[in-house]
Amino acid sequence: MVRTKRFLLSALILTFMLGVVYSNTRTVSFRNFNSFLDVAPGVDFFAANRQLVTPYEEAVNEAIARLKYLLGDDLPMGAVFICSSLAQRDSLYEPVVMRQGYSWVLITETPEVQMGRQMESIRSQIGDNLPEEIRQRMSNMSFELPPDAMMNNRQATSAMARNIAFAILQVVTNSENFNFRASRVEDVGKSTLQDWLDIGIGAYVSGDRSAVRYLQENLDMAFPTEDVLFMSRPFVPQAEQRLGGGGFGGGQGMAQMLQQMGDNPEFLQMMQQMGGAKPKGEGGGQAKPRGDGGRGGQGGQGGGSPKGKPEGGSAPQLSKDEQDQLLFDGQSITFFDYFLENFGIEKMRELIEHTKEGNESWNFLVQPDIMGRDFSKIESDMNEWIMKQEVEVITFPASKSKPKSKGNF
Repeated sequence: MVRTKRFLLSALILTFMLGVVYSNTRTVSFRNFNSFLDVAPGVDFFAANRQLVTPYEEAVNEAIARLKYLLGDDLPMGAVFICSSLAQRDSLYEPVVMRQGYSWVLITETPEVQMGRQMESIRSQIGDNLPEEIRQRMSNMSFELPPDAMMNNRQATSAMARNIAFAILQVVTNSENFNFRASRVEDVGKSTLQDWLDIGIGAYVSGDRSAVRYLQENLDMAFPTEDVLFMSRPFVPQAEQRLGGGGFGGGQGMAQMLQQMGDNPEFLQMMQQMGGAKPKGEGGGQAKPRGDGGRGGQGGQGGGSPKGKPEGGSAPQLSKDEQDQLLFDGQSITFFDYFLENFGIEKMRELIEHTKEGNESWNFLVQPDIMGRDFSKIESDMNEWIMKQEVEVITFPASKSKPKSKGNF
């Protein structure tokens, strides 16, 4: 009997050790990429070199820690691809990535790839209609990126953390067979949570509260708070997002191009036709709040446009869609923070579980022991609280500040 027990114990130890060795020698590879596994718990990176991955590490690790704090330890595994060439981007096929055991995948591009793609898009859409003078000037363009752009662009590292949050939320709130694709990252409607909650969680885990500043400056044009709890996030056409840039230096490259083209009216007209730089007031959000109260969310038609505040006359005018989305995001983020500060992390977890089951957040929030039904008072208190918020520069990777709440993380 003693020998049998010793044999079983030895077998268990051997099995455990083999499992550890196996987990530490796990290999996943994709053509044209080098593998950097477990950069953060459950997140593998693929890029040409480690230097491209380094700027993201701290932000992603903190994002995963905060997601575990909200959702539990059992998070789906994912892969992040950083493309530094068009050949890398063109070699990616997401179903192949999923077959390696990943539940979600994100794809980002370096500034050089983004700018090259933007230039090719412009050339292909304008085609033979491009006047010779503009064609010549575009051929002679040169773009310069700050030498430390990859290391110090906190906006991009924060955006990566936020997108990982969106990807994981979509996986954990859907069925087991749900496949997350990189193209779905901005479509928060793919999560079963209500849109305001998705946006609030994304900001919480990434540290990005930049939309709150726009809300503070345009609070008089905000949506009614109870509408935000029901409505869909206002939609921004992809052309505006593409031409506006994103990631490391994408928007900067487009700004440089517009500056070098000067005020050529033919070029600016072509850009407008392609979907960029819409005239003020054109377009309209697709927010759909329930009820008739307040400003309304049918493209914000009930109360006019929020104030655009370009400085010095040279900043691009935000479209109506972008303004509505910034207001919605700012309100969602501040409501999330307000609730967390006043009711604590346990109530926030209960709220998330409540909405994961297909219930509306409103029904949870209006319970007598939580917020109650006097939303006019809640909105008044919220607005006062919003204006007291200090919106700092994105904290990654310099700081590890924690949100104030009962049961702080």
